Amino acid sequence: MAEVPRPTEKQAALPPQAIVMQMVMGAWLSQTISAVTRLNIPDLLKAYGPQTALRLIQDHDVGARPEFLERALRACASVGIFSEDAEGRFGPTAFSEVLTSSSAVSVKKLTEIFGGTWWKVWAGLPDALRTGMPQAKAQLGMEYWDYCKANPKEMEDFGEAMKSNSHLSIRGVLEHCDLSGVKKVADIGGGFGHLAIALLRRYRDLRGIVLELPDLIPIARKHLGDENPEVVSRIEFVGGDMFGEMPAADVYLMKHIIHDWDDARCIRLLSNCRAGLVGNGRVICIDAVLPPMGDTSGTPAKLLDIDMMVFIPGKERTRKQWEELYDAAGLKITSITSLHDNFGTSIVEGRKT
Repeated sequence: MAEVPRPTEKQAALPPQAIVMQMVMGAWLSQTISAVTRLNIPDLLKAYGPQTALRLIQDHDVGARPEFLERALRACASVGIFSEDAEGRFGPTAFSEVLTSSSAVSVKKLTEIFGGTWWKVWAGLPDALRTGMPQAKAQLGMEYWDYCKANPKEMEDFGEAMKSNSHLSIRGVLEHCDLSGVKKVADIGGGFGHLAIALLRRYRDLRGIVLELPDLIPIARKHLGDENPEVVSRIEFVGGDMFGEMPAADVYLMKHIIHDWDDARCIRLLSNCRAGLVGNGRVICIDAVLPPMGDTSGTPAKLLDIDMMVFIPGKERTRKQWEELYDAAGLKITSITSLHDNFGTSIVEGRKT
């Protein structure tokens, strides 16, 4: 998700209430895009070209009512997700391309999960604001990670969504983090191992460890099926607790991990990494860095901060707050590199003090 733009010249001609209503109806638009993506419409239009709603249902087994699907597709076409002609045919666009499974920068799974379980949890935002408590348990009957463990499909969808969100941040790590001469890298909470695998492809002498929840390890290994056997031979998946003892490594990576937790547990995580570092190793976090108070930019990161609020006891942090975490763990931030990804992510790199 790119930075939300300021009102355009066309919008500036509208009264404030019209502009605000466009923003508010964004929730409806998000749900509509997510629903048609779960029906696989972007992939079908990419494969078969422009189609009417009826043809999508009759020829491609889309599970929807023709008139209702047409209405949803028209809403999506109104913001450029699909093209639309006078005969009621809807076609692919540059926007629908990134909603396909084959796109190199696909956000398909992330879009699907936004409109599924995550939407249910967001219904608890008013209570989160009132109580200061995450709302996953209130909306799902259990904490979100427990819900994922109890629902393997949700766990797999979450892993795929994180992969979907990782394309640009992985590229950023490859471009900005030089691991030449590093013997072992540990990706903490590394999901299906996409970041570690990308690094092992780049550095032929590097070995990698992915520390993850035990329940996720079999799914992660299944996703290695098409990977180069030589790369697979250099990666190890370890089921364990990141708040316990860390496997020794020269470099620790934590991508979208620190924002999941409160300060006390973040300091514990960083301290565990410091304790496991070999020599003058590095601790690298890939997460959003909020602008300081008074700076109204950074909309994607600020909305992600609300997502953390409703799901888990985590948050996004400013540079000053990041420095405080690293300092408390006996680390010093040596660089912060901004990336241009979906959520305003930065690479926060530090070493032992």
